[in-house]
Amino acid sequence: MVFCRSTSACLLLAAAMTAAAQDGGLRLVDPRPYGIELPPGAVSAGEKQAVTTADENGQPVVGRLHVRIGEGGVILLPDGQLVVRKAGDFQPTDRKFEPLSKDALTERLKSEFPGFKIKTTNHYLFVYDTSEEFELGTSRILESMLPGVKGYAEQCKIDVHNPAVPLVAVMFKTESDFQKHRRMPQGVVAYYDGLSNRVFMYEQSKLAEVRPDLAVQQAIATVAHEGAHQILSNIGVQQRLSVWPMWLSEGLAEFFAPTTTGERLKWKGPGQVNDLRMFELEQYLKSNAAKEPSGELVEHTVLAARLTSTGYASSWALTHYLAKNRRTEFNAFVREVSQLGPLAGAIDVTPPGVVRSNREQFCKFFGEDFKQLEARLVAHLRKQPYTDPFLDAPHFVALLVSSDGRRPQRNANTFHSPQLADKWLREMLAQVPTAQRASAQPAIRPFPNRTLAEAFANQWVQGR
Repeated sequence: MVFCRSTSACLLLAAAMTAAAQDGGLRLVDPRPYGIELPPGAVSAGEKQAVTTADENGQPVVGRLHVRIGEGGVILLPDGQLVVRKAGDFQPTDRKFEPLSKDALTERLKSEFPGFKIKTTNHYLFVYDTSEEFELGTSRILESMLPGVKGYAEQCKIDVHNPAVPLVAVMFKTESDFQKHRRMPQGVVAYYDGLSNRVFMYEQSKLAEVRPDLAVQQAIATVAHEGAHQILSNIGVQQRLSVWPMWLSEGLAEFFAPTTTGERLKWKGPGQVNDLRMFELEQYLKSNAAKEPSGELVEHTVLAARLTSTGYASSWALTHYLAKNRRTEFNAFVREVSQLGPLAGAIDVTPPGVVRSNREQFCKFFGEDFKQLEARLVAHLRKQPYTDPFLDAPHFVALLVSSDGRRPQRNANTFHSPQLADKWLREMLAQVPTAQRASAQPAIRPFPNRTLAEAFANQWVQGR
């Protein structure tokens, strides 16, 4: 199951990246993999220089130079969008850059999304044709998140500010409408677009037909995750178009994403247990219970340029552990990464999709003993309470009886899929001495829910 496949980092950096080169102290970057149609060139900071250019309707406007690439540049428009301009399409000016007001932006959004309702809150404009309940839950989560995320960043001693422009969230009623606006990979239910500075999502999903409770939980968790990307990119923590290590970019968004369902959807706050990710990690740890922590999980997470679903979970886990147990080093690490400018950072991607400079930067703050770090991470996860989102779904108990010739040894473990149960059995059997393996008795028993499965496993291990 895909809970979140698309974020600002995924959208802008999923293509094959071109590593920056040094030439006379200037960074040379090919910006096209980032969605910026300009030829490769030297990158330099925009220094918030005011420039005149034309907006998307061809009208003259004062923008702000976000980053210069060769003779061209990326310009911040008054509505918060970043646009690409070639040489000659923008000029320095002494006029002041003025963000668009909420009223003016509302009128523009009405033209862009005819038939949609628009709700104005303290920091946001919500554009929607969904149910009022979905819009209300989304607005509650995002509005409560912004001051919470801002406050957490201040505790990390990062200079933050309120968003310079109103934040926009666009909510489509159906997946079909969502895909018509912009074609996205299968499984994506929401994303933050770093160029338009907007979050896009949809309300109705196929999962709602089977598990409406889980569909709601998935939807609001994704809203919070993508909202975290948007907030971090607008309060001064992550500069837009900067390239953070993927584990931190996604792990921090997951760190801020936990929400609660029920009569009143709400944001839990930074650092609370993320039930969806904890579930996935629990299954991963169970299926690898026969192995000692090797450090590979942590190292692969740190090096990864792109993440699988398990990678999102391990990124959250690593972020959660470091933020809770290595707070001083973690805050210093985030402060350093927050200084990365546009098109700077983890862009040196090499086969098979790793960023080797991530390791050097990580080790500077947290050391090189990945095996010990992983062991402590696993111990940290085992102590975290959480609510299994699949508690009432079918579970499978893997059973193994083996004997050393004197007394039988019983091992059991509970999983939410027969595939994971079978994987655990094969790994456990591989540890049984060869002479005893033929007489070992593996089995898998299905149960209608987790409670019954765990009760049976506990009794069976005790020989009852």
